[in-house]
Parts: sequence; C-alpha cells; structure tokens
Amino acid sequence: MKTSTIWDKRFVRVAAAAAFWLAVWQGVSMAIPKLLFAGPVPTVQSLLSMLPTAAFWVSVAGTVGKIAAGFAAAFAAGGILAALCSWSKACRAVLEPAVHMMKSLPVACFVVVALIWVPSAWISVLTAYFVVFPAVYINLRTGISGADRKMLEMARVFRLSAAKRARVVWIPAVLPYLLSACRVTVGMALKAGIAGEIIGLPRHSIGEQLYLAKLYLNTDDLFAWSIAIIGLSFALEKLLIHAIAAAQRKWGAPA
Repeated sequence: MKTSTIWDKRFVRVAAAAAFWLAVWQGVSMAIPKLLFAGPVPTVQSLLSMLPTAAFWVSVAGTVGKIAAGFAAAFAAGGILAALCSWSKACRAVLEPAVHMMKSLPVACFVVVALIWVPSAWISVLTAYFVVFPAVYINLRTGISGADRKMLEMARVFRLSAAKRARVVWIPAVLPYLLSACRVTVGMALKAGIAGEIIGLPRHSIGEQLYLAKLYLNTDDLFAWSIAIIGLSFALEKLLIHAIAAAQRKWGAPA
C-alpha cells in the first residue's frame, strides 16, 4: 500500500511539472511568431508525421550507428589506457596532457579542425570518441586505482589466476565507475555527434535534418527533431545503464 502511495505521489509530481512546462511552452509560442517558435501542438503533429517515414528512421539509424561506433571505440581505448596508466607512471605522464586538452577544447572547434582530416560522413564517429574518451579514461582509472588492496593481496597469496582475479577484484571495483561514465557520456556523445553533423552535414543524418529545418525556417520540424533527440538520449542511456546494472548484480559489485 505504501509503495503504491509513493508511486502515485511521484506520478502527480511528474505530471504537474510536465503540465507546467507545457503551459510555459504554449505561452511562449503564443507570444512569438510561429515562424520563429513552434508550439507544442504543431511540434507533436510534425513528429507524428515524421515517425512513419523511411527518411526519419534512415537518419536516426545513420546517426546513432556512427555515434555508437565512436562511443564503443572510446570505451575500449579508455579502458585499455586506464589500465596501462594505472600500472605505468610514465604512460600516465605522457597521456595526461592529451586528456586535459580533450576535456578543455570546445566541440565546435574540434569539429572544424577534424573536417580537414576526415570525410564529413565520419565526423560524428570522431566527435563522439573525442567527447567520451576523457570521461571513460578518468572514471576507469579512478576505479582501478581504488581497487581493494587487501583483496589483491589475498588473491596473490592464494595464487588466483588472472581470470579469477579479474572476477573477484577488478570487475567489482571498476563497474560502479563504468556506470558513472555511462550516465555522463551517453547524452554528451549524442549531443556532440549531432553538433558535428550540423557543421559537417553528412548525408542521411539527424544533423542534416536539423540544418535543413533551420535553413527553411521550419520550426515545427526543428522542434520535433529536438524532441526525438531527447527521447533517443533517454532510451539509450536507460538501456546501457540497465545492462551495466545487471552486470553489477552478476559480479557482486555494489549498486
């Protein structure tokens, strides 16, 4: 009964907050010409008209696939280099300036320079990698450095194999930091990748669709694509976090 009451209260709070912001959105749209600011009803109508079209899903698949490739590459490289730099101070000293540069350089500046090196079709891959790598590297290196030294000593005394040592010590230590990195980077990768597409304008991408909507002052489509991006970011983040949380339960890492 208490659980049901808590969920009812939470639903009321969420519904009230949503109603408030929808009212604000509607009010602003009534005060500004439609050409410059679409209201909630035209935006939803535009989104519903786009959803059944092949062009919508081709653009979504093209963008998400490339950003996912950059995201996965950043996680792989971040994990390997985090382990290497936790073992070698020399490697850490060499890599730290590059990580700091990647954290500090604006995405737009990086995209403009990167377009000199790679075709526009691959800009979202490179941009997602550029944004995700520092967060993954820092989080995983922190997790590796914070591994339980007593557990490591016990594993050494009992001469556990590398696989068992990873299962007992390293994976439980790293997974919470991996989850934190995912929470931070999923939305960042999508936003940065699409920003890169808006500058590079690759074919069959969300960035191209946003640019065309802006070019023709089609604010209904512009806002509809923005809502689609928010929905994609939310769904991808939840899927990834659910997968890592399941791994945490399997490996006995703290939630």
